[in-house]
Amino acid sequence: MSSPRRLIIEYEDGSKKVFEFSQLDNRTWNELAASGLCPPPPKRTLDHYLLMQWEDGWQEVKGIPKETAELLRYYTLERTEEVGRMAFEVAEDYPLLFLVKRLPRNIKTLLIVGHRGINEYLLEEKRTIKEGGKIEHILYDKKVSSTFKQNGEWVNEFNGRLKSEMECRGLTAEQLLSLNKDQKLQVCFEISKGLGIRGMEKQEDVYGFILLMTEKLVVSKK
Repeated sequence: MSSPRRLIIEYEDGSKKVFEFSQLDNRTWNELAASGLCPPPPKRTLDHYLLMQWEDGWQEVKGIPKETAELLRYYTLERTEEVGRMAFEVAEDYPLLFLVKRLPRNIKTLLIVGHRGINEYLLEEKRTIKEGGKIEHILYDKKVSSTFKQNGEWVNEFNGRLKSEMECRGLTAEQLLSLNKDQKLQVCFEISKGLGIRGMEKQEDVYGFILLMTEKLVVSKK
């Protein structure tokens, strides 16, 4: 069975609604596949990716294997050494927790990129909590301040740089996505190097992030 491109819903009055499969979340796609209407979604990207940019320009990406993800809280915990703790709401009983070991108080911007949208978070120290032998530096807390942007300035800047990297290789977003797996992998890692993005834990997160951002460029043209 070939890979699906569009989901078309036709109503009794003859009107239709068309959805690109690239815009469907994995849960919906998997339910359609279970009904025998299409093959399961390719395992090339996760539902969400987190892109972190430090004050010194360093960037790292981390995959989030959850259908929903929203920054709940970010703070650093200072004892003998300082480690950042990032909590995400993921529509489950408990938040998802990531640890940030590299200069945790120097992250200035976060992007959470999902199939349904992109949220941009600006981090700055809001308050300090001292308790016993530890110090918490709160840089973001949804319960206190839920300030974030959808498709903010950094997103527009990033998309411009991504397009430039593709053009340097004689490619459009559509052409990149049409490459075979090995070619796509090579080009994505070349582009990530040009953009200065590294994997926080796994290089495959870099690959998935570049692919997801490329898919979004294609959808934005339609």
